[in-house]
Amino acid sequence: MPLTISNRSTEADVRSWLNNNGFVGKTAKFEELELHAIQRPGWVQVFRFCARVKYHPLDNNNLETDGDVTADWQELFGVALDDERERKQNMKTQIWVFNDPVEQKEKLNLISNDFLICKKGQNGELFGTVLFLLVVVSVAILLLSWFQ
Repeated sequence: MPLTISNRSTEADVRSWLNNNGFVGKTAKFEELELHAIQRPGWVQVFRFCARVKYHPLDNNNLETDGDVTADWQELFGVALDDERERKQNMKTQIWVFNDPVEQKEKLNLISNDFLICKKGQNGELFGTVLFLLVVVSVAILLLSWFQ
């Protein structure tokens, strides 16, 4: 299982946005909700998410569809930009959703251009990289204590 850095308040914000934009947010099933990038000193955070949601057609301009969407489950790829300094809820979190992960990646690259990006290891797992670094540090400490 991949190591994820998620945020319950961001999940609640995404669910609320989904409800306000023609989806059934309370039944959304998040397959991923991970911290993607952070802007120093940490107030502004960018999350990426993938969720399965039910769509209920509304007069909705935020998501382009091909017109044959029913109330069935559909997979959405999204980006949430969260600014903890904002007091008003409607200004605190901005959300974009896409039908295609390529569009999601483009948006992530655009808005997190000057941010600190959470990178994954070579095999795609952050956990493996962290474990490797812990082993290296432990061996270094052991060698230093042995030579003194």
